[in-house]
Amino acid sequence: MKRSRCCLETIESSCYTWHMSIKKFILLLSALIFLLLPLTAQDDVTFEEQTAPENTTAFSNGVDCTKTHWLTGISSIFTPSLVIGAYNRWITKNEWAQVTWDDMTNFDEKGLVWDNDWYWTNFILHPYQGGLYYMGARNANFGSYGSLAIAFLGSTVWEYFCEANSPSRNDMIFTTFGGMAVGEMLFRLSLNGTETWRPLGYILNPMRLYTDFTTKHKPGGELEKIYELSLRPTFTASFGYTKFEKEDRINELYPALLSIECNVVYNDPYGHDSNDPYSQFELAIGGGLGVSSGIGFRSMEEKLGYDIHVLSHGMILSRNPNKTDETKDTTFGLGMDFDFVWRSFFNIASIAPGLALKQRIYLPNSKLEWQLHLDAILCGATEQTHIRRHIIEINGNKRAYTFTTGAELVTKLKWTLAHGDILDFNLHAYAMYDYPDSDKKWSAEGWEFPCYATLTYEMPVSKRVSFGVENDLYWKHSFYKNYSDATAVCYSAGIFARINF
Repeated sequence: MKRSRCCLETIESSCYTWHMSIKKFILLLSALIFLLLPLTAQDDVTFEEQTAPENTTAFSNGVDCTKTHWLTGISSIFTPSLVIGAYNRWITKNEWAQVTWDDMTNFDEKGLVWDNDWYWTNFILHPYQGGLYYMGARNANFGSYGSLAIAFLGSTVWEYFCEANSPSRNDMIFTTFGGMAVGEMLFRLSLNGTETWRPLGYILNPMRLYTDFTTKHKPGGELEKIYELSLRPTFTASFGYTKFEKEDRINELYPALLSIECNVVYNDPYGHDSNDPYSQFELAIGGGLGVSSGIGFRSMEEKLGYDIHVLSHGMILSRNPNKTDETKDTTFGLGMDFDFVWRSFFNIASIAPGLALKQRIYLPNSKLEWQLHLDAILCGATEQTHIRRHIIEINGNKRAYTFTTGAELVTKLKWTLAHGDILDFNLHAYAMYDYPDSDKKWSAEGWEFPCYATLTYEMPVSKRVSFGVENDLYWKHSFYKNYSDATAVCYSAGIFARINF
């Protein structure tokens, strides 16, 4: 018995070593391409040379919007922190916001930890807060990487000086890199929003309430880059089950869920050539409510079915290697996936930079578009199966998810026929390893392989409206070190309408 256990531990150790080698390879290869791609860049064009009154905001009321405002950009570190901290200290009176002078002067004694915050807080609110730091710097005409540095500094100030708790590793990662993803997308969309309806620019980019006042003008930047924009209301029903190695199978039925999703494609994903981070991105954000299966980590989840998700991918550096080929448009380069899926049955979150290949092929009576992303997960999360299904009963403040690292594979395939019918397939597959030190008491530790696939078919009924059917499949198998292995499966079917703008 001891010998077999020793062999098992040796195999697990070898798998972990192999996994870390793959992750390092992806990161090193991405770094190499990051250094080499600019050498093949298109001719550099200054902001002033490429601006034109019809598609830029270079000037506002005769004031130059291209000047860098260093004081405004750096002070954007403190503005959101003061507002959020004051609200939680004096309005909601949260314990973590009751920061003392000793907490701030002895910040160096605080060690980094993995926190137990609510799933929504860690993977949406912190990236959004990082996005506020980031947008403040972008509004002051900092570049993308300078704004990323501001997001990191803002996260550091918040974790060490604005919370009574110990600073959080996961918050530092998601506030910084998630802040870049969220911040750059909202910054670009806000420029277009301002031209459409002025208050929309402030809704998408609330840091303008501060930066417009200090800089005396609105942010400068390019406009009219939205390639696709649509809303998609959907009605679905789902059935799932969880099978444990040593426990009975648990079945779950979600009879009805109504949701709505907004899809944005900024710039054409195919044939894109740029050194400008997030000058091309795809964003799907949606939410819905329905009837629960009666099973959940908390009482609310037992009564209410829900689906909240943000799926995005932005190109950081990109090249079009076959510009002269009229039969296809290709994009290759570095990108970043930011995923957040919070559903009644399962959870997935990741911030993952890596390689991306996208191609559109023109066929005689149709066109075929496909994408392949290979990413290294800086930090991710997925549900802790045993805790969510109450196989393990716990008390006190405990999260029902694990912090992970690993790799992510994204595959997209879209076939558009001549008369407008669309067959669309999307796959997000993850190989996740639980951080061993993320939970000293309840750590599952081991490999988790979540996979989420969507297949849709839609048919246009007018120029702007189409109807379709949707099939979703979630599958996850977990090889836990401290608990029995588990398999979770959930199938959803639904109908939807798409409204194109």
